Amino acid sequence: MPSTTKTPEADIRPSLRRAVGTGQFFTLAFGTIIGVGWIIYLGYWLAPAGPLGAAIGFGAGTLLIALIGLCYAEMASMFPVSGGELAYAFEAFGTRASFATAWILAFIYTAVAGWEGIAIGVLAENLFPNFGGPVLYTLFDTPVRPGNLALGVGVMAFMVWMNIRGVARAARLQDVLTYGFFALCILFIGAGLFFGDASNLGPALVRDESGSVLPGIIAAFVTAPFFLAGFDVIPQLMEERAPGTSGRSAALMLLVAVLGAGAFYILIIVSASMVVPWQRLLEFDRLPAATAFREAFSSPIFSRAVLAAGFIGILTTWNAVIIAASRVFFAMSRARMLPAFLGTIHPRHGSPSGALIFVGLLGGLGVILGEGAIAPLVGTATICFGIAFAIVSLGVIKLRRTRPDATRPYKVPGGVPTAGAAALAAGLFVVLALLDPYEPGGGIPTVWLLLVICLALGGVFWFASARHRKTVSESERRTLIMGREAPPA
Repeated sequence: MPSTTKTPEADIRPSLRRAVGTGQFFTLAFGTIIGVGWIIYLGYWLAPAGPLGAAIGFGAGTLLIALIGLCYAEMASMFPVSGGELAYAFEAFGTRASFATAWILAFIYTAVAGWEGIAIGVLAENLFPNFGGPVLYTLFDTPVRPGNLALGVGVMAFMVWMNIRGVARAARLQDVLTYGFFALCILFIGAGLFFGDASNLGPALVRDESGSVLPGIIAAFVTAPFFLAGFDVIPQLMEERAPGTSGRSAALMLLVAVLGAGAFYILIIVSASMVVPWQRLLEFDRLPAATAFREAFSSPIFSRAVLAAGFIGILTTWNAVIIAASRVFFAMSRARMLPAFLGTIHPRHGSPSGALIFVGLLGGLGVILGEGAIAPLVGTATICFGIAFAIVSLGVIKLRRTRPDATRPYKVPGGVPTAGAAALAAGLFVVLALLDPYEPGGGIPTVWLLLVICLALGGVFWFASARHRKTVSESERRTLIMGREAPPA
Protein backbone atom coordinates (compact mmCIF):
# COMPACT_ATOMS: atom_id res chain seq x y z
CA MET A 1 0.00 0.00 0.00
CA PRO A 2 1.53 3.35 -1.03
CA SER A 3 2.47 5.77 1.68
CA THR A 4 0.18 8.74 2.21
CA THR A 5 2.66 10.66 4.34
CA LYS A 6 2.98 14.28 3.16
CA THR A 7 6.32 15.95 2.79
CA PRO A 8 6.89 19.16 4.73
CA GLU A 9 6.70 21.08 1.45
CA ALA A 10 3.29 19.58 0.64
CA ASP A 11 2.03 20.69 4.04
CA ILE A 12 2.93 24.34 3.53
CA ARG A 13 2.91 24.89 -0.24
CA PRO A 14 -0.43 24.45 -2.02
CA SER A 15 -0.16 23.91 -5.77
CA LEU A 16 -2.52 24.52 -8.69
CA ARG A 17 -3.75 21.89 -11.15
CA ARG A 18 -1.59 21.34 -14.25
CA ALA A 19 -3.64 21.59 -17.46
CA VAL A 20 -2.20 24.20 -19.90
CA GLY A 21 -0.62 22.95 -23.14
CA THR A 22 1.94 24.61 -25.42
CA GLY A 23 -0.60 25.89 -27.94
CA GLN A 24 -2.75 27.27 -25.15
CA PHE A 25 0.18 29.30 -23.85
CA PHE A 26 0.21 30.98 -27.26
CA THR A 27 -3.53 31.65 -27.40
CA LEU A 28 -3.54 32.97 -23.84
CA ALA A 29 -0.63 35.34 -24.55
CA PHE A 30 -1.76 36.48 -28.01
CA GLY A 31 -5.37 36.85 -26.91
CA THR A 32 -4.28 38.94 -23.94
CA ILE A 33 -2.10 41.21 -26.07
CA ILE A 34 -4.65 42.01 -28.77
CA GLY A 35 -7.83 42.75 -26.83
CA VAL A 36 -10.03 45.60 -28.09
CA GLY A 37 -7.78 48.61 -27.61
CA TRP A 38 -6.86 48.73 -31.30
CA ILE A 39 -10.48 49.60 -32.15
CA ILE A 40 -10.76 52.37 -29.58
CA TYR A 41 -7.18 53.69 -29.72
CA LEU A 42 -6.55 53.82 -33.48
CA GLY A 43 -7.16 57.57 -33.69
CA TYR A 44 -4.75 58.20 -30.78
CA TRP A 45 -1.96 56.57 -32.83
CA LEU A 46 -2.78 58.25 -36.14
CA ALA A 47 -3.46 61.84 -35.03
CA PRO A 48 0.09 62.72 -33.91
CA ALA A 49 2.02 60.39 -36.21
CA GLY A 50 0.12 59.52 -39.40
CA PRO A 51 -0.07 55.90 -40.61
CA LEU A 52 3.61 55.48 -41.42
CA GLY A 53 4.71 57.22 -38.23
CA ALA A 54 2.36 55.09 -36.15
CA ALA A 55 3.58 51.92 -37.88
CA ILE A 56 7.24 52.89 -37.34
CA GLY A 57 6.60 53.75 -33.69
CA PHE A 58 4.76 50.54 -33.03
CA GLY A 59 7.27 48.47 -34.98
CA ALA A 60 10.13 49.91 -32.94
CA GLY A 61 8.18 49.30 -29.74
CA THR A 62 7.56 45.68 -30.78
CA LEU A 63 11.26 45.03 -31.33
CA LEU A 64 12.15 46.44 -27.91
CA ILE A 65 9.37 44.48 -26.24
CA ALA A 66 10.71 41.37 -28.00
CA LEU A 67 14.10 42.04 -26.34
CA ILE A 68 12.32 42.14 -22.99
CA GLY A 69 10.46 38.98 -23.99
CA LEU A 70 13.79 37.19 -24.43
CA CYS A 71 14.61 37.98 -20.80
CA TYR A 72 11.21 36.71 -19.71
CA ALA A 73 11.71 33.50 -21.68
CA GLU A 74 14.97 32.81 -19.84
CA MET A 75 13.45 33.51 -16.44
CA ALA A 76 10.23 31.61 -17.14
CA SER A 77 12.10 28.49 -18.23
CA MET A 78 14.45 28.79 -15.25
CA PHE A 79 11.71 29.33 -12.65
CA PRO A 80 8.49 27.72 -13.97
CA VAL A 81 6.24 28.67 -11.05
CA SER A 82 3.05 30.65 -10.46
CA GLY A 83 3.47 34.36 -10.03
CA GLY A 84 6.29 34.74 -12.57
CA GLU A 85 7.87 38.09 -11.69
CA LEU A 86 7.35 37.45 -7.98
CA ALA A 87 9.82 34.56 -8.22
CA TYR A 88 12.27 36.29 -10.56
CA ALA A 89 12.55 39.43 -8.43
CA PHE A 90 12.77 37.40 -5.21
CA GLU A 91 15.63 35.30 -6.51
CA ALA A 92 17.55 38.29 -7.87
CA PHE A 93 16.74 41.11 -5.44
CA GLY A 94 14.95 39.75 -2.36
CA THR A 95 11.59 40.05 -0.66
CA ARG A 96 10.95 43.80 -0.89
CA ALA A 97 11.64 44.01 -4.62
CA SER A 98 9.62 40.85 -5.12
CA PHE A 99 6.60 42.31 -3.31
CA ALA A 100 6.82 45.64 -5.15
CA THR A 101 7.12 44.03 -8.58
CA ALA A 102 4.29 41.57 -7.99
CA TRP A 103 2.04 44.23 -6.44
CA ILE A 104 2.21 46.68 -9.33
CA LEU A 105 1.53 43.83 -11.77
CA ALA A 106 -1.42 42.47 -9.79
CA PHE A 107 -2.83 45.99 -9.46
CA ILE A 108 -2.54 46.80 -13.15
CA TYR A 109 -3.83 43.39 -14.28
CA THR A 110 -6.89 43.98 -12.11
CA ALA A 111 -7.25 47.51 -13.48
CA VAL A 112 -7.14 46.12 -17.02
CA ALA A 113 -9.90 43.67 -16.06
CA GLY A 114 -11.97 46.71 -15.12
CA TRP A 115 -10.88 48.40 -18.37
CA GLU A 116 -12.35 45.49 -20.33
CA GLY A 117 -15.59 45.88 -18.39
CA ILE A 118 -15.71 49.49 -19.59
CA ALA A 119 -14.75 48.62 -23.18
CA ILE A 120 -17.48 46.02 -23.59
CA GLY A 121 -20.08 48.67 -22.75
CA VAL A 122 -18.59 51.03 -25.36
CA LEU A 123 -18.77 48.26 -27.96
CA ALA A 124 -22.34 47.34 -27.01
CA GLU A 125 -23.47 50.95 -27.46
CA ASN A 126 -22.12 50.90 -31.01
CA LEU A 127 -23.74 47.58 -31.85
CA PHE A 128 -27.05 48.46 -30.20
CA PRO A 129 -27.93 52.18 -30.18
CA ASN A 130 -29.40 53.48 -26.91
CA PHE A 131 -28.13 50.35 -25.15
CA GLY A 132 -26.65 52.20 -22.19
CA GLY A 133 -29.77 54.06 -21.07
CA PRO A 134 -29.87 57.42 -19.28
CA VAL A 135 -26.77 59.04 -17.79
CA LEU A 136 -26.16 57.98 -14.19
CA TYR A 137 -23.19 60.25 -13.55
CA THR A 138 -20.21 61.81 -15.31
CA LEU A 139 -16.58 60.91 -14.54
CA PHE A 140 -13.44 62.09 -16.38
CA ASP A 141 -15.80 64.31 -18.43
CA THR A 142 -17.54 61.20 -19.81
CA PRO A 143 -21.10 59.99 -19.04
CA VAL A 144 -21.58 56.60 -17.36
CA ARG A 145 -24.79 54.69 -18.09
CA PRO A 146 -26.54 51.83 -16.22
CA GLY A 147 -26.61 49.43 -19.17
CA ASN A 148 -22.84 49.66 -19.57
CA LEU A 149 -22.30 49.10 -15.85
CA ALA A 150 -24.62 46.08 -15.74
CA LEU A 151 -22.97 44.47 -18.77
CA GLY A 152 -19.44 45.06 -17.50
CA VAL A 153 -20.11 43.75 -14.00
CA GLY A 154 -22.19 40.83 -15.30
CA VAL A 155 -19.56 39.56 -17.71
CA MET A 156 -16.91 40.05 -15.02
CA ALA A 157 -18.89 37.76 -12.72
CA PHE A 158 -19.23 35.14 -15.48
CA MET A 159 -15.51 35.21 -16.23
CA VAL A 160 -14.62 34.75 -12.58
CA TRP A 161 -17.11 31.89 -12.21
CA MET A 162 -15.72 30.12 -15.29
CA ASN A 163 -12.15 30.45 -14.05
CA ILE A 164 -13.08 29.09 -10.64
CA ARG A 165 -14.25 25.98 -12.47
CA GLY A 166 -10.66 25.38 -13.60
CA VAL A 167 -7.91 26.63 -15.89
CA ALA A 168 -8.57 23.86 -18.41
CA ARG A 169 -12.01 25.30 -19.22
CA ALA A 170 -10.64 28.83 -19.37
CA ALA A 171 -7.80 27.76 -21.71
CA ARG A 172 -10.16 25.88 -24.05
CA LEU A 173 -12.38 28.94 -24.29
CA GLN A 174 -9.29 31.02 -25.09
CA ASP A 175 -8.40 28.65 -27.94
CA VAL A 176 -11.84 28.94 -29.56
CA LEU A 177 -11.99 32.71 -29.21
CA THR A 178 -8.44 33.36 -30.46
CA TYR A 179 -8.78 31.26 -33.63
CA GLY A 180 -12.17 32.85 -34.30
CA PHE A 181 -10.44 36.23 -33.97
CA PHE A 182 -7.86 35.19 -36.60
CA ALA A 183 -10.61 34.24 -39.06
CA LEU A 184 -12.35 37.61 -38.72
CA CYS A 185 -9.09 39.56 -39.01
CA ILE A 186 -8.19 37.83 -42.26
CA LEU A 187 -11.54 39.05 -43.63
CA PHE A 188 -11.33 42.76 -42.86
CA ILE A 189 -7.55 43.30 -42.92
CA GLY A 190 -7.37 41.46 -46.23
CA ALA A 191 -10.16 43.63 -47.62
CA GLY A 192 -8.36 46.81 -46.56
CA LEU A 193 -5.01 45.79 -48.02
CA PHE A 194 -6.34 44.41 -51.33
CA PHE A 195 -9.22 46.78 -52.03
CA GLY A 196 -8.04 49.92 -50.24
CA ASP A 197 -6.21 52.81 -51.90
CA ALA A 198 -2.59 53.54 -50.99
CA SER A 199 -3.16 57.23 -51.75
CA ASN A 200 -5.32 57.39 -48.61
CA LEU A 201 -2.14 56.98 -46.56
CA GLY A 202 -0.86 60.46 -47.41
CA PRO A 203 0.61 62.37 -45.79
CA ALA A 204 2.10 59.26 -44.22
CA LEU A 205 3.98 61.22 -41.54
CA VAL A 206 2.76 64.08 -39.37
CA ARG A 207 5.18 66.87 -38.48
CA ASP A 208 4.98 69.08 -35.43
CA GLU A 209 5.41 72.86 -35.43
CA SER A 210 9.18 72.50 -35.70
CA GLY A 211 8.87 70.16 -38.69
CA SER A 212 9.90 67.04 -36.77
CA VAL A 213 8.15 63.68 -37.21
CA LEU A 214 9.76 62.30 -34.03
CA PRO A 215 7.11 63.38 -31.45
CA GLY A 216 4.36 61.53 -33.31
CA ILE A 217 6.44 58.38 -33.67
CA ILE A 218 7.28 58.53 -29.95
CA ALA A 219 3.57 58.93 -29.11
CA ALA A 220 2.86 55.59 -30.81
CA PHE A 221 6.06 53.99 -29.50
CA VAL A 222 5.29 54.78 -25.87
CA THR A 223 1.99 52.86 -25.95
CA ALA A 224 3.68 49.60 -26.99
CA PRO A 225 4.22 48.22 -23.44
CA PHE A 226 0.48 48.46 -22.73
CA PHE A 227 -0.68 47.04 -26.05
CA LEU A 228 1.93 44.26 -26.09
CA ALA A 229 2.07 43.53 -22.37
CA GLY A 230 -0.11 40.44 -22.47
CA PHE A 231 2.86 38.19 -23.19
CA ASP A 232 3.64 38.16 -19.47
CA VAL A 233 0.55 36.07 -18.75
CA ILE A 234 2.73 33.06 -19.65
CA PRO A 235 5.06 33.39 -16.63
CA GLN A 236 2.03 33.46 -14.33
CA LEU A 237 0.91 30.02 -15.58
CA MET A 238 4.20 28.11 -15.87
CA GLU A 239 3.40 26.06 -12.77
CA GLU A 240 0.18 24.89 -14.46
CA ARG A 241 1.82 23.37 -17.54
CA ALA A 242 0.16 20.16 -18.65
CA PRO A 243 2.27 16.99 -18.26
CA GLY A 244 4.58 16.73 -21.26
CA THR A 245 4.69 20.49 -21.89
CA SER A 246 8.28 21.70 -21.49
CA GLY A 247 9.16 24.96 -19.84
CA ARG A 248 11.27 25.93 -22.86
CA SER A 249 8.46 25.48 -25.40
CA ALA A 250 5.99 27.38 -23.22
CA ALA A 251 8.48 30.23 -22.79
CA LEU A 252 9.13 30.46 -26.55
CA MET A 253 5.38 30.95 -27.15
CA LEU A 254 5.90 34.26 -25.40
CA LEU A 255 8.13 35.54 -28.21
CA VAL A 256 5.86 34.19 -30.94
CA ALA A 257 2.90 36.00 -29.40
CA VAL A 258 4.77 39.34 -29.13
CA LEU A 259 5.96 39.32 -32.75
CA GLY A 260 2.59 38.13 -34.06
CA ALA A 261 0.72 40.81 -32.13
CA GLY A 262 3.11 43.54 -33.28
CA ALA A 263 2.52 42.52 -36.89
CA PHE A 264 -1.25 42.61 -36.30
CA TYR A 265 -1.17 46.16 -34.92
CA ILE A 266 0.85 47.43 -37.87
CA LEU A 267 -1.48 45.71 -40.34
CA ILE A 268 -4.59 47.21 -38.73
CA ILE A 269 -3.04 50.70 -38.75
CA VAL A 270 -2.20 50.41 -42.47
CA SER A 271 -5.33 48.60 -43.66
CA ALA A 272 -7.77 50.92 -41.87
CA SER A 273 -5.87 53.95 -43.21
CA MET A 274 -6.15 52.62 -46.75
CA VAL A 275 -9.91 52.16 -46.87
CA VAL A 276 -10.60 55.89 -46.34
CA PRO A 277 -8.27 58.91 -46.17
CA TRP A 278 -6.75 58.39 -42.76
CA GLN A 279 -7.60 61.92 -41.58
CA ARG A 280 -11.27 60.93 -41.78
CA LEU A 281 -10.64 58.24 -39.20
CA LEU A 282 -10.04 61.02 -36.69
CA GLU A 283 -13.57 62.32 -37.31
CA PHE A 284 -15.13 59.02 -36.21
CA ASP A 285 -15.76 59.44 -32.52
CA ARG A 286 -15.35 56.12 -30.74
CA LEU A 287 -14.64 53.16 -33.02
CA PRO A 288 -12.82 54.55 -36.07
CA ALA A 289 -11.74 51.21 -37.55
CA ALA A 290 -15.29 49.81 -37.70
CA THR A 291 -16.74 53.06 -39.09
CA ALA A 292 -14.05 53.27 -41.77
CA PHE A 293 -14.75 49.77 -43.12
CA ARG A 294 -18.51 50.39 -43.09
CA GLU A 295 -18.23 53.62 -45.07
CA ALA A 296 -15.59 52.38 -47.49
CA PHE A 297 -17.46 49.26 -48.57
CA SER A 298 -21.03 50.60 -48.16
CA SER A 299 -21.83 47.43 -46.28
CA PRO A 300 -22.18 46.51 -42.63
CA ILE A 301 -20.43 43.16 -43.17
CA PHE A 302 -16.86 44.40 -42.71
CA SER A 303 -17.66 46.82 -39.90
CA ARG A 304 -19.51 44.07 -38.05
CA ALA A 305 -16.52 41.78 -38.58
CA VAL A 306 -14.35 44.46 -36.95
CA LEU A 307 -16.78 44.83 -34.05
CA ALA A 308 -17.08 41.05 -33.65
CA ALA A 309 -13.29 40.78 -33.57
CA GLY A 310 -13.24 43.55 -30.98
CA PHE A 311 -15.82 41.75 -28.88
CA ILE A 312 -13.78 38.54 -29.04
CA GLY A 313 -10.66 40.55 -28.18
CA ILE A 314 -12.35 41.89 -25.07
CA LEU A 315 -13.18 38.37 -23.92
CA THR A 316 -9.71 36.93 -24.62
CA THR A 317 -7.94 39.74 -22.79
CA TRP A 318 -10.47 39.77 -19.97
CA ASN A 319 -10.13 36.03 -19.45
CA ALA A 320 -6.34 36.11 -19.46
CA VAL A 321 -5.82 39.15 -17.21
CA ILE A 322 -8.19 37.63 -14.64
CA ILE A 323 -6.05 34.48 -14.80
CA ALA A 324 -2.81 36.48 -14.51
CA ALA A 325 -3.96 38.77 -11.69
CA SER A 326 -5.31 35.86 -9.66
CA ARG A 327 -2.05 33.90 -10.02
CA VAL A 328 0.04 36.83 -8.84
CA PHE A 329 -2.22 37.42 -5.82
CA PHE A 330 -2.23 33.67 -5.12
CA ALA A 331 1.57 33.42 -5.30
CA MET A 332 1.99 36.46 -3.04
CA SER A 333 -0.38 34.95 -0.50
CA ARG A 334 1.38 31.58 -0.67
CA ALA A 335 4.65 33.40 0.03
CA ARG A 336 3.04 34.98 3.14
CA MET A 337 3.13 38.45 1.57
CA LEU A 338 -0.66 38.92 1.44
CA PRO A 339 -3.58 37.61 3.54
CA ALA A 340 -4.16 33.86 3.59
CA PHE A 341 -7.62 33.94 1.96
CA LEU A 342 -6.00 34.96 -1.34
CA GLY A 343 -4.18 31.62 -1.33
CA THR A 344 -7.35 29.54 -1.11
CA ILE A 345 -7.57 26.71 -3.67
CA HIS A 346 -10.92 25.29 -4.78
CA PRO A 347 -11.10 21.72 -3.40
CA ARG A 348 -12.65 20.29 -6.58
CA HIS A 349 -11.35 22.39 -9.47
CA GLY A 350 -7.84 23.17 -8.19
CA SER A 351 -8.18 26.88 -9.04
CA PRO A 352 -7.11 29.86 -6.88
CA SER A 353 -10.71 30.65 -5.94
CA GLY A 354 -9.95 33.21 -3.23
CA ALA A 355 -7.74 35.30 -5.52
CA LEU A 356 -10.21 35.00 -8.40
CA ILE A 357 -13.08 36.35 -6.30
CA PHE A 358 -10.86 39.20 -5.06
CA VAL A 359 -9.89 40.15 -8.64
CA GLY A 360 -13.53 40.02 -9.71
CA LEU A 361 -14.60 42.34 -6.91
CA LEU A 362 -11.84 44.90 -7.54
CA GLY A 363 -12.26 44.73 -11.30
CA GLY A 364 -15.99 45.23 -10.91
CA LEU A 365 -15.30 48.40 -8.95
CA GLY A 366 -13.07 49.55 -11.81
CA VAL A 367 -15.99 49.36 -14.23
CA ILE A 368 -17.68 52.27 -12.45
CA LEU A 369 -14.92 54.64 -13.66
CA GLY A 370 -16.45 54.69 -17.13
CA GLU A 371 -14.99 55.30 -20.60
CA GLY A 372 -13.07 58.42 -19.59
CA ALA A 373 -10.64 56.27 -17.58
CA ILE A 374 -9.37 54.41 -20.66
CA ALA A 375 -6.56 56.78 -21.69
CA PRO A 376 -5.20 57.33 -18.13
CA LEU A 377 -5.19 53.58 -17.52
CA VAL A 378 -3.13 53.04 -20.68
CA GLY A 379 -0.49 55.48 -19.41
CA THR A 380 -0.44 54.06 -15.89
CA ALA A 381 -0.23 50.50 -17.17
CA THR A 382 2.68 51.43 -19.44
CA ILE A 383 4.59 52.77 -16.43
CA CYS A 384 3.81 49.73 -14.26
CA PHE A 385 4.64 47.20 -16.95
CA GLY A 386 7.82 49.12 -17.79
CA ILE A 387 8.98 48.93 -14.16
CA ALA A 388 8.32 45.18 -14.03
CA PHE A 389 10.06 44.65 -17.39
CA ALA A 390 13.12 46.55 -16.15
CA ILE A 391 13.33 44.50 -12.94
CA VAL A 392 13.09 41.21 -14.84
CA SER A 393 15.74 42.29 -17.36
CA LEU A 394 18.08 43.45 -14.59
CA GLY A 395 17.38 40.17 -12.80
CA VAL A 396 18.70 38.25 -15.80
CA ILE A 397 21.92 40.28 -15.62
CA LYS A 398 22.37 39.75 -11.89
CA LEU A 399 21.65 36.01 -11.95
CA ARG A 400 23.99 35.51 -14.92
CA ARG A 401 26.74 36.88 -12.65
CA THR A 402 25.75 35.42 -9.28
CA ARG A 403 24.36 32.07 -10.52
CA PRO A 404 26.30 31.34 -13.73
CA ASP A 405 25.98 27.56 -13.35
CA ALA A 406 22.20 27.47 -12.76
CA THR A 407 20.17 25.41 -15.25
CA ARG A 408 18.68 27.61 -17.98
CA PRO A 409 16.55 25.62 -20.46
CA TYR A 410 16.40 28.78 -22.58
CA LYS A 411 19.13 31.44 -22.66
CA VAL A 412 18.86 35.01 -23.88
CA PRO A 413 20.85 35.28 -27.15
CA GLY A 414 23.71 37.68 -26.58
CA GLY A 415 23.53 37.25 -22.83
CA VAL A 416 24.15 40.25 -20.57
CA PRO A 417 24.38 42.90 -23.35
CA THR A 418 20.96 41.88 -24.70
CA ALA A 419 19.45 41.93 -21.21
CA GLY A 420 21.05 45.34 -20.63
CA ALA A 421 19.46 46.68 -23.80
CA ALA A 422 16.11 45.28 -22.65
CA ALA A 423 16.46 47.02 -19.28
CA LEU A 424 17.27 50.32 -20.99
CA ALA A 425 14.27 49.91 -23.28
CA ALA A 426 11.99 49.27 -20.30
CA GLY A 427 13.38 52.34 -18.54
CA LEU A 428 12.78 54.43 -21.66
CA PHE A 429 9.15 53.33 -21.74
CA VAL A 430 8.71 54.39 -18.11
CA VAL A 431 10.28 57.82 -18.59
CA LEU A 432 8.30 58.57 -21.76
CA ALA A 433 5.03 57.42 -20.21
CA LEU A 434 5.63 59.63 -17.18
CA LEU A 435 6.40 62.67 -19.30
CA ASP A 436 3.79 62.15 -22.04
CA PRO A 437 0.70 63.41 -20.11
CA TYR A 438 2.49 66.32 -18.46
CA GLU A 439 1.64 69.86 -19.55
CA PRO A 440 3.12 72.89 -17.72
CA GLY A 441 0.35 74.64 -15.80
CA GLY A 442 -2.09 71.83 -16.51
CA GLY A 443 -2.17 70.36 -13.01
CA ILE A 444 -1.19 66.85 -11.93
CA PRO A 445 -1.85 64.31 -14.74
CA THR A 446 -4.43 61.61 -13.96
CA VAL A 447 -1.82 59.01 -14.93
CA TRP A 448 0.41 60.17 -12.07
CA LEU A 449 -2.50 60.11 -9.63
CA LEU A 450 -3.36 56.51 -10.57
CA LEU A 451 0.28 55.53 -10.13
CA VAL A 452 0.34 57.13 -6.66
CA ILE A 453 -2.83 55.21 -5.74
CA CYS A 454 -1.21 51.96 -6.89
CA LEU A 455 1.94 52.56 -4.85
CA ALA A 456 0.04 53.81 -1.80
CA LEU A 457 -2.18 50.73 -1.73
CA GLY A 458 0.89 48.56 -2.07
CA GLY A 459 2.43 50.33 0.94
CA VAL A 460 -0.72 49.73 2.97
CA PHE A 461 -0.72 46.00 2.19
CA TRP A 462 3.03 45.73 2.84
CA PHE A 463 2.76 47.17 6.35
CA ALA A 464 -0.53 45.42 7.12
CA SER A 465 1.02 42.05 6.21
CA ALA A 466 4.17 42.50 8.30
CA ARG A 467 3.13 40.04 11.00
CA HIS A 468 1.99 37.47 8.43
CA ARG A 469 5.31 37.73 6.54
CA LYS A 470 7.24 36.98 9.72
CA THR A 471 5.50 33.61 10.20
CA VAL A 472 8.08 32.06 7.85
CA SER A 473 11.83 32.49 7.40
CA GLU A 474 13.31 33.75 4.13
CA SER A 475 14.47 30.20 3.38
CA GLU A 476 10.94 28.90 3.91
CA ARG A 477 9.57 31.74 1.78
CA ARG A 478 11.84 30.65 -1.05
CA THR A 479 10.41 27.15 -0.80
CA LEU A 480 6.88 28.56 -0.83
CA ILE A 481 7.62 30.60 -3.96
CA MET A 482 9.71 28.05 -5.84
CA GLY A 483 8.76 24.62 -4.52
CA ARG A 484 10.60 21.76 -6.16
CA GLU A 485 11.23 23.94 -9.22
CA ALA A 486 13.82 25.98 -7.32
CA PRO A 487 17.42 25.53 -8.50
CA PRO A 488 19.98 25.23 -5.70
CA ALA A 489 20.67 28.60 -4.04
